[in-house]
This record gives sequence, structure tokens and C-alpha cells, in this order.
Amino acid sequence: MRIGLLGPSDGDAETLREAIEFLLDDMEVDQAVYLGLDEEVLDAVIRDWVGGDPSDEAFLTQAVDAAMGGTPEHIEALLEQRELVERLAKVRKLPEPPARAVEMLADRILLFVNDKSILDEEDIANANLVAYGRSSSAELRRFGPRYFLTPGPLSKEQVAVVELEPDGQVSLALFDISGVPVWRETMARRTSKVKLAR
Repeated sequence: MRIGLLGPSDGDAETLREAIEFLLDDMEVDQAVYLGLDEEVLDAVIRDWVGGDPSDEAFLTQAVDAAMGGTPEHIEALLEQRELVERLAKVRKLPEPPARAVEMLADRILLFVNDKSILDEEDIANANLVAYGRSSSAELRRFGPRYFLTPGPLSKEQVAVVELEPDGQVSLALFDISGVPVWRETMARRTSKVKLAR
């Protein structure tokens, strides 16, 4: 399992698309989480990329039209568009604040937010990794058993990747969107709490 993290685009649709392409095509992530709140920019990038409305309803309407009188080329183009839409469905948006997104990666709890300041003690206590978007630069910090990770704004042209390794370890990495690795760290293994009988 591999999860890509995209920082806020600040309206830069071109860099956002380039970063998504890198995560989906080069890194082959299972999902890419956009940590910005300007979801209208992400929606516009997706619509422009697929050449229209990516919804299931729009596809069904076009499919009916193509079945009734479309040329083979038109049908093939529609199926290619649908394949692209399904690939782009790996791109996820954050829920509206103060909600946060949660993902399990093996036995690790990952928490995704735009601004980590909205989290309370219980949120942080239950998470192994907090991935957040609001930051001036990429950063990885460890506090005891917990990690805080941000890829920083997309203007820095960097993305982060959280990966479950075959041996069960979880690695955190930062990449330049041209594909150059910047750094990589393995999260400490979880340790079981042992109670001693007296």
C-alpha cells in the first residue's frame, strides 16, 4: 500500500496536475490525498484533464448517446476517458474542517488534515502519523511514537509518500515532482505494552 500526499496548490493548477501525474504514474500510489482546502482548483484540474464532467451520471448519458449513434472512434474515446476517470478516482480530497480523514495502514492509524492546529489531544493520541498540508515547507517531526509529516506547499514542487513495506515497516519519503528523492525515513515499529504481574 502506497499513499501519496499533495500539499496545497495555492491555485497553481499546472503544478498540481504534474504532481498528481508523478504520484499516479511514476510512484503508482494506491491513493493520493490532497491536503489543501481549495478543492475547486483540484476539481478544475480533474475536469480539464478528462475533458468534461467526470461524474458517473455524465458518463452514462454519453454512453447512451454513443450506443444510439456514436461512431467506433467516439465509443473508443469515451472508454478511454472513462479509464482515465477511474485512475483519477485515486485522488482524494479532505472533508470540510473541522472533520479529518482517517486511514489504516496495517496496524497504523494515519490522520489527514489541512491544519494540524484543529486537532485535539485525543486525535493526536490515537494517531501514529498526522499528515497535514498547512506549512511553509516540507517537514517530518517525531514526538515519541508519533510522526507529523507535511509535504509543504506545492509551490516547492515536492510530494510525500507513505508506504507499507513488504516486511511490515512503514516508510515516509519526500520526492521532488521530477522524481528525485529528497529524504526517506522508516517509522519506528510499534511496541506492545507489557503488564508485569506482581
